[in-house]
Amino acid sequence: MTAFMGWLARRHIPRRLRRPLWAWVGKRLGVDPQMVPGDLQDYPTFLAFFTRPLPPGQRPLPDRPCWLAPADGRLVAISRICPEGSWVIKGTPYSTPELLPTADWQQYLDYYCLQIYLSPRDYHRFHAPCAMKVLRAVVEPGDLQPVDPALVRRSMRVLVTNRRILLHCEDAQGTPFALLFVGALNVGGMSFPFDHTLGQQPWVRTTHRYDPPPKLEAGEELGQFEFGSTIVLFAPPSLTPLLNLDQATQVRAPFLGFASGPETTRPVDHD
Repeated sequence: MTAFMGWLARRHIPRRLRRPLWAWVGKRLGVDPQMVPGDLQDYPTFLAFFTRPLPPGQRPLPDRPCWLAPADGRLVAISRICPEGSWVIKGTPYSTPELLPTADWQQYLDYYCLQIYLSPRDYHRFHAPCAMKVLRAVVEPGDLQPVDPALVRRSMRVLVTNRRILLHCEDAQGTPFALLFVGALNVGGMSFPFDHTLGQQPWVRTTHRYDPPPKLEAGEELGQFEFGSTIVLFAPPSLTPLLNLDQATQVRAPFLGFASGPETTRPVDHD
């Protein structure tokens, strides 16, 4: 099904049909017309429409110190990495080595694990949560089960059985963190401008090491999904979430505050 949807999404649409077709598709998906830059006739395929960039001038960076949301979507899980190395996300058990392969997982003790689900209506590019560099990327082949929280069963364990890419990163102070990008039903591809081979066929277990590591500024575009999926951010314990569970996230908006900073934190409801 995913292969067929990928083929269909790349079919060229005649220019005269694009405006009414994309207007209808956008209305069906619940896409905000203000978040579609340019003219609808400029999108030759469904994939081009679906992976559209942000309109110029949208989502200016906040003027206070914080980490930014890496994607539009909904915050569906907040957990902490515990010393036992086994913990629960959305009612499903995982071990830390499963979620953070090729890492010294003990350096992630007490880190936050924050999962953002992207629905089909959301903007599907993801951005750097802070000034950062990418040290290595781990590619894990797997299934393409749905990741919609309403459809996921406990036994599916999609965060370790689905196709996924894990980025091991550092912030500007050299603090390690990680970003996990999980494929899903109808989401066969991901792309990353800093490494055009990453997220493309063939999907085999491999590790990409970067020397020198690519550097990104806070809010800079990091990559994109093809259709909806999920992102997990492993954030240092010196930060604290600014959103409650099930709240909407907006890319480049404040997402994590510094625990010692004034007026940057407020209580959240954790899993």
